[in-house]
Amino acid sequence: MNIEENKLQMPNYSPSLKRKRLFNELDQYETVSLLLVTGDSGYGKTMLISSYIREKNIPAVWYQLGSSDRYAHIFLSYVKTGIYRQLGIDHSPQIIEAEDADAELANVISLLADRNQPLLLVFDDYQLVDPSPEIEPIINGLINSSPAVTVIIISRGLPRLPITKLKVERKYKELTTADLAFSLDETCQFFNEMNQMNLEDQEVQFIFERTEGWIASYQLILGVIAKMNGKERLLLWSTFPYVQDIYDYLSVEVLQAQPEEIKDFLYKTSILSELDPVVIDEFLGIDHSEKILNRLLTQHLFVYRDQQGIIRYHRLFRQYLYQNYKGNIKNDYMKEHLRLAGIYEKRYQLINAFAHYTIGKDYLMAARIMGLIRDLYNPVESMLFLDGWLEEISAGDSFAINTLFLIRCVPLATLKELTTLFEENISLLKKKKNELWLCNLEHRLATIYLMRGDIVQAKQLFSDSLKGSEQFHDHPMSALNLILMAEIYRYLGNYEKAIELVRKAVFISDKYRIRHTQIHALDTLATIYLDKEKVDKAAPYIELALNLAKEHDKSTLIFVYTTMGRLYSVKNDSAKAIEWGEKAVSLAESYNNDFDNGWSKHELGKTYFKSQKYEKAKRCFDQAFHAFSLFTHYQCMVGISMYQIYSVIGDGAHAEKVYKEIKSTCEKYDFYWLLDSLKPKKASKDAKEQMKPLSIQTLGSFKVTYKNKPIIIKRQSSLRLLQYFITHRNKKIEKDMIIDTVFPDGSLHNIENHFNVSLSVLRKTLEPDLKSGVHSRFIKRFGNQYLFDTTDIDLDVETFLNLTKEDSDCDIKKLEKGITLFQGDFFEEYPYEAMLENERERIRHLFVKTSQMLAQHYFQQNNYQKCFLHFERILDKDPYQEGIYFDYLEMLLKKNLVTKANKVANDMKQFFADEMGISVNDQIQHIFSKFSVQIHG
Repeated sequence: MNIEENKLQMPNYSPSLKRKRLFNELDQYETVSLLLVTGDSGYGKTMLISSYIREKNIPAVWYQLGSSDRYAHIFLSYVKTGIYRQLGIDHSPQIIEAEDADAELANVISLLADRNQPLLLVFDDYQLVDPSPEIEPIINGLINSSPAVTVIIISRGLPRLPITKLKVERKYKELTTADLAFSLDETCQFFNEMNQMNLEDQEVQFIFERTEGWIASYQLILGVIAKMNGKERLLLWSTFPYVQDIYDYLSVEVLQAQPEEIKDFLYKTSILSELDPVVIDEFLGIDHSEKILNRLLTQHLFVYRDQQGIIRYHRLFRQYLYQNYKGNIKNDYMKEHLRLAGIYEKRYQLINAFAHYTIGKDYLMAARIMGLIRDLYNPVESMLFLDGWLEEISAGDSFAINTLFLIRCVPLATLKELTTLFEENISLLKKKKNELWLCNLEHRLATIYLMRGDIVQAKQLFSDSLKGSEQFHDHPMSALNLILMAEIYRYLGNYEKAIELVRKAVFISDKYRIRHTQIHALDTLATIYLDKEKVDKAAPYIELALNLAKEHDKSTLIFVYTTMGRLYSVKNDSAKAIEWGEKAVSLAESYNNDFDNGWSKHELGKTYFKSQKYEKAKRCFDQAFHAFSLFTHYQCMVGISMYQIYSVIGDGAHAEKVYKEIKSTCEKYDFYWLLDSLKPKKASKDAKEQMKPLSIQTLGSFKVTYKNKPIIIKRQSSLRLLQYFITHRNKKIEKDMIIDTVFPDGSLHNIENHFNVSLSVLRKTLEPDLKSGVHSRFIKRFGNQYLFDTTDIDLDVETFLNLTKEDSDCDIKKLEKGITLFQGDFFEEYPYEAMLENERERIRHLFVKTSQMLAQHYFQQNNYQKCFLHFERILDKDPYQEGIYFDYLEMLLKKNLVTKANKVANDMKQFFADEMGISVNDQIQHIFSKFSVQIHG
């Protein structure tokens, strides 16, 4: 039997990343007799040692082990051959006889004993021979042979060697998975320096956190993204870790090598984020899970102890196991979560119990557990813990599925503290430009703002979160952002916008089968139509929502029951309305959280009120008012209902008292949309549009009116500030950015004063009745940021963009209405203002595109007069559109309107020749020749 030469060849991984951090650790090899490198599959153990030896040019014997090397005589044959070659001793490489093993070992040790220069003996894949009792004495002999010799063992698990004495003598060193894993800096070096990928910082951070520095996954990820652009990579990150190459590696290299019992254990325990042997024994009905976990730990099978000593799976491995397990047992995985929840509850591990009840969708039990958590734990810490815990336990499912339920469970007293913490984290993520996590945090904070009544801030944050969730293809989060934005527009009375947003949410939910958001969207759509008393439109949506909620998400039934009650109330079926309303209240009381109680009792109270059951209505309103004690916006809504009932029953004293309290609160928090509800008459939609106090015309002549009275902005700097705000409307802008653009010259102190004075003058000009800038309806301040809020402004450019936006549904009436608003360029009286140029060009482009679309539409409808009118309007507003001239000529010639075509052609030739010095004769001649028509003039 001959020596297999490849077993004694050291692998070459050039080029590879030089890991200075670990090389510094390996430089201590001369002081140790045994260096142990252990870790999970794919952590670069072999690559690290081989690249280090080559880099440092250290004499070494490399032995790549296989399962056949577990016999002493075979093992020694390779060790002897390698050592002899390294020492330059002539030797005939062949397998020695088994009976000669002891003598050969003595010879090798004797030879090494005389060695005074460093020599490394590397044994790779040692786990393949470790079970053999024949190998241990040989390794011990080599370890103790000479101070100049260092034995390096590379293995997936801890070898069965007596290492205590070596540790005491400080002749032992070990590198584990935690050491081998790439750091954040090494991750960046691998992708951006070694492989020139130019990934953004947030992408590097994402890879590092999701893979926990697992090196094999980096190589697999690199193979996938090598030819991707930035947008394509974003799509990959949105579905990560569902990369087939990674899953194939875990399946082939890790899972398939395990016995069936271990595979079964791995799959079933993947729904636990903490591997507690006592919990696992009860969950699986076994009594030896501790032994299995110890085996997994010693074998480095993607299991580790964290800093608190808790055993966990590595994130990627657990997600792989969890998703496969879910796929195998289908919907039964929720039952498994509920079984675990029960076990944790019995053990009084309430956080775990709450999380598993929530993932298992037993919201009644989850709410009950939350009541215990509120009483026992520090509320802010427990909420922040749960904020990430649900996502950790559900292993990759979107947090949007449970976010509303979690926020509803938040103890009221913690909302302000949570708000501060979320704001700080959002600010930090923005500084780091870490957008991958930003949209989730923005959504959570927006939901809290909404429930607190900070509608303007909530709307902006939902809008910001929507951009992020769309960018990273988080469809559940996108749908939920759209729904809650629709809810805000509903509160503000902008039903058209609300319907537009919620329909988008319905489309996303249907397309991606997201039941949670589908139910919520359908309920919101029904609610909007019930506000408008359109029962026939509302009924099918709420019926569908009810069926889906019963099957897929019982936590939403409170809201669905409430909307069903409203449906029957609008239909004047008081008995049915009360029945559904009482069902909602009963369910809310079982959840025992303030928001649900306030919501359901307020709606039931309105049903009683309409049915003239005034005492029951008052009782419901009182209870709802108390439940909403920290939900100021919703409490004001209940207060308005209380004012209305007192007015109807003739209790003037109480009505006056409630009116003053609610009016004062609404003014304090600027709930102007609620103040309108206190007025006896309900304005029509057209009247509401006219009621907007501020009107600004920017397309063509610039005009500003407040309550139908013209306003002149005399201060030039205030006018420039307004132009900037309008250009960047409804966006939070840093103060420094505004100053740099609007006030570019002057000392820092003077500019600061200039800005403050200009802003003050602008606010007072736009809102003559304003007492304090803090309460400005239009120019909002958020710390060091400003936002120009157009919610209550009739702004022609915004209306134009809404009616003509590129994702429009091609509603011809809307497009026509939008085009009529274009009376000229954006701030056309200020043609040399650089900060307006981009917006001016964008609007002009949209005007041309929309007019062209209308022209095409009317041409197809044989309405040529309207078609040609739109071409004339384009050329009147923007005569430099060469392509429009050619399209216009073709349509005229198609209808044989030669005279008109000749006039247009001559106008074009003259304009381009006079204004631009360009001849277009050849192009025009080409178009006329296509229709066999002669051009005149």
